[in-house]
Amino acid sequence: MEMPGPTDDGVTLIFETRSGSRAYGLAREGSDEDFRGVIVGPRSWYFGFRGGPEQIEHSSDHVWTELRKHVRLSAQGNPTLLEMLFTDEADHRVVTPEGRALLDARERFLSRRVEGTFAGYALAQLKRIRTHRRWLLTPPSKEPLRVDFGLPDRTTIPRDQQGAIEALEARGELEGAALSPNFLEVLAREKRYRAAHREWEQHRQWQRERNPKRAALEAAHGYDTKHAMHLVRLMRMAIEILGTGRVIVKRPDREELLAIRDGAWSYEELESRCESLRAEIAEVAQRSSLPDAPDEDALDALTVSIVARVLRDRQPEDPRPS
Repeated sequence: MEMPGPTDDGVTLIFETRSGSRAYGLAREGSDEDFRGVIVGPRSWYFGFRGGPEQIEHSSDHVWTELRKHVRLSAQGNPTLLEMLFTDEADHRVVTPEGRALLDARERFLSRRVEGTFAGYALAQLKRIRTHRRWLLTPPSKEPLRVDFGLPDRTTIPRDQQGAIEALEARGELEGAALSPNFLEVLAREKRYRAAHREWEQHRQWQRERNPKRAALEAAHGYDTKHAMHLVRLMRMAIEILGTGRVIVKRPDREELLAIRDGAWSYEELESRCESLRAEIAEVAQRSSLPDAPDEDALDALTVSIVARVLRDRQPEDPRPS
C-alpha cells in the first residue's frame, strides 16, 4: 500500500480507494477503473484568505475530495462519499495514519439520513429511466412553438411577474390574489410551453450525448438496465444500513444485480419492485436504531485533529514568511 507525502503543490493524499463497479463487485470485462481519494491541502487553504478547491479531478474516473467536504457530505449521507469509507481493505490504495483515523471513525457517519439520500439517489435514477423510456417510446416530434399553445410570438407577461405569481401558487396564496381567469389561463399556457420547450432541449442533449453502450441497453430492453441495477443496489443498501448499521459495498447479491443489468426484469417489474423497496425502506427507518443525525461536534473535532496532524507533520517544509 502506497504511503505518499505531500505533492508539489502541498496537497497530502490521506486515503484513496477503488470505487464504482469494481468496488461493488459488479465489474465486467472492459469496466472502467474508478478511484476516489481524500486530501488535506497546504496551510494556505486553512489560514489564507483565498482558501482552496473542494475537489481535484484528475479525470472523471479519478477524483480527490478535500477532507472537510468529504466529512460534511458523508455526515449528510451522500452515498458516493459514505461508501468510500466502507470499501474492502483490498481496494485501498493509500491509507496514511490520518486516513486510518478517518476510517476508524466511519461508523460515526451513519444515521437515518441515509433513508433520504440513498433512496433519493435511487429515485432520481428511476426518474431518469422513466424519462428516457418515454423518449424511446414517444420521442418529441418537433420543437414546440408558442402558437401550439395558443400564445402570441412574444410573451405578454414579464418573467419576474410570472415568477412572483408562481411563488404565490407554491405557497397556496394564489386564490387570494386579484387575478382574472383569463390572465391565469394565459399564465398556465406559458408554463406548459416552457415545460415542453425544456423537455425538447433535454431530449436533444440526451440524443447528442447518449452513451452508445447505454443506448444499446435501452434498445434491447426498453429502458436503461444499468441505471436499474444501481438504483436497486442503492435501495437495498439503504435497508441494510438502516436495519443493521452495516454498509456492504462489495455486493453479496452480485449475480442478481448483474442479471437485472442484463434485462432479467421487465420495466413493469422494475417499477413494482421499486415501490416495494421504497415501502420497506420507510418501514425499516421507523424502527432503525441509528441516530437521526451524526454527532457533528465529534466529526468536527475529528476533522480538526486530522488537518492539524497533517499540517504539523508537514510544517518544516512549508514556506515561512520573511
